[in-house]
Amino acid sequence: MSNQFILILKNSDEGKFNGFKRKNFNKQTKEILKKNSSNHVLGLHKGVISNKVWNKIKKDDKFYITIENETFRVTANLIKKAKNLKYGEIIYPETIDRKQVNYFLFFKKLDDCREPFEVLKKRSKSNIFSNEGIFEIKQRTNSERIKKTKINKALIEKTRGKVERKHRSIQALDRNQSNVVQLKKLYNNKCQIQQCNFELNYEKGGKIKQFSHVHHYNQLAKSRMDSLNNMIVLCPNHHAEFDFKVKLIDYDGVTIINEKGKETGETIKFHKGHKLDIKNIESLLGEQDG
Repeated sequence: MSNQFILILKNSDEGKFNGFKRKNFNKQTKEILKKNSSNHVLGLHKGVISNKVWNKIKKDDKFYITIENETFRVTANLIKKAKNLKYGEIIYPETIDRKQVNYFLFFKKLDDCREPFEVLKKRSKSNIFSNEGIFEIKQRTNSERIKKTKINKALIEKTRGKVERKHRSIQALDRNQSNVVQLKKLYNNKCQIQQCNFELNYEKGGKIKQFSHVHHYNQLAKSRMDSLNNMIVLCPNHHAEFDFKVKLIDYDGVTIINEKGKETGETIKFHKGHKLDIKNIESLLGEQDG
């Protein structure tokens, strides 16, 4: 059975983390990656990992990776580990402590992850937990995954019977559904976030259809803008994140940032026949800045 670990980098290593995700490596590092049959490598300072943990790490172990105190952004299965006294100077030539970076983890593929920091931190096996380093986490048992709930028989008896009909009068915004249909067709019902792989196919009327959401970037109830330049196609997960403003589009119109203004490592793509009005982007960013 594979082990699971959380790998936390300090805030000052944000640049290293982004380079790791985007495969932004120099020529010599790419040769090292090729030699180790990998696409991504992450080096660690010798002072942030214990020999006990290092010796437990093996091929195919799962890693959750992030910057300290932030939602875990990446998950990956280990291809190879290596302890090398020269790699640090090659991979991180401009880093002051490059000679002390002696432990290296190699990965073939990275996947997006949205595990809350505190949730995985609580699952750490270590009694001493810092905001930098590698920590083994406890495997969840089946009993932990499936929570049994006690059935309240009295409540069942009370709620049996037919549902009553109630008439209510409500006011709703009259949305332009043709824009929704047009935009979904333009993006083939795929989330515009480039790193998103969400797909949901379902059958309706004997035909296989794909599921997606159209999101009004600047809230419709507030802006009253039901036009294509205020609409984007998202999967349900990203739709919720944008609805609650956990994620936003930065001023460049491409980069995705979180509510603290930090890049998430994601980008949004636009078809040549579609774009957001910069005023809608600036409006939400202005709310955050305020």
